Amino acid sequence: MSLETEDILHRFQQWLTQTNQELERLAEPPPAADAPSPPVGLLPLIEAFTALRHELKLQTKSARGLEELLQTALGGLERAIDQLRSVQPQESAAAEQAARPLVESLIELDEALRRGETAVAATRRRLLEETPRRLAESLQQRFKQLSAWQRWRSRPWQTEVLQFCRRQLAETQTPALSSLGEGYQLICARLQRMLREHRIERLACVGRRVDPTRMKVIELVDAPGASPETVVDELRPGYEWRGQVVRYAEVRATRAAVPVSGDSGAGPDADAGWRLPAGENGTNAVSEKETCDGYDYRD
Repeated sequence: MSLETEDILHRFQQWLTQTNQELERLAEPPPAADAPSPPVGLLPLIEAFTALRHELKLQTKSARGLEELLQTALGGLERAIDQLRSVQPQESAAAEQAARPLVESLIELDEALRRGETAVAATRRRLLEETPRRLAESLQQRFKQLSAWQRWRSRPWQTEVLQFCRRQLAETQTPALSSLGEGYQLICARLQRMLREHRIERLACVGRRVDPTRMKVIELVDAPGASPETVVDELRPGYEWRGQVVRYAEVRATRAAVPVSGDSGAGPDADAGWRLPAGENGTNAVSEKETCDGYDYRD
C-alpha cells in the first residue's frame, strides 16, 4: 500500500473519531433546571417576622440611647454657654475697673494741659505786649529825670534805643515763644488722639441748659441776655467715658424762672425748677461736703 493511501485512511479515521465524539456530546441529557424554591409556609413566615421584630427592637433601643446621649451633651453645652455668658459681664466689669485709673489720669492730664495752654498764651501775650510797654515806660521815666538840656540832647538817642530794644525783644522772644507754642500744641494733639482712642469725651456745657445728670451747679448768677437755667461759664470741665459720666462738670448758671403768685395760690415754692440750698447769709451755696465719684467738691 502506498503512502498516499495510508494518509487518506488516517485522515478518514480522525474524521470518524471527531464525528463519534460530537454524537456522544449531543446525546448527553440537558443540564437539570434550577431546583424549585421550597413552598412558603406559615412557620417560616412567623420566624421571619419574629427576627424582624427583634431587629426593630434593637434598633429602637440603640436610637433611644443615642437620643439620651445627645440630650446629655446638649445640656452640658447649654450650661457651658450660660457660664460663659455669666463670666463675660464680670470680665467687662473687671476690665473697666482696671482701666478706670488710666482714664482718670488722662482726664487730669487733659485738664492740666488745657490750663497750661491758657497760661502759655497769657505769658506770650504779656511778653510780647507788656514787656515793650514797660521798657518804654522805664526809659521814659529815666528820661524825665534828666535836665531839660540833657533831654533835648539825648532825645534822638532815646528814640533810637527804644526802637532797638523793641526790635531785639521781637527778634529774640517771638521765635522762642512760637517754638514753645508749637511743641505744646503737638503734646495736646497727641493727648487728644489718646482720648479718642479710649472714647473719652469732654462735656460741652456753655450755652446749654443745665443737665443734673452731667453738670453740677456751683454758682447761680443773673444774666439778662441768657435764658433761665442756662450755663454761662464752666468752672471745671466734665468728662464721659464710653457714654458714662466719670466727672461732673462744675458750672455757673443762670437762675431758674420763678413764677409770679396769682389767684391759684401758687407761690415761689411751687417753682419746679432747681435751685441751690441757701447758705448762712441767705446766699446760694453748695454743701460743704458734696462728693461725686469719690471727688470732694468744695465751694
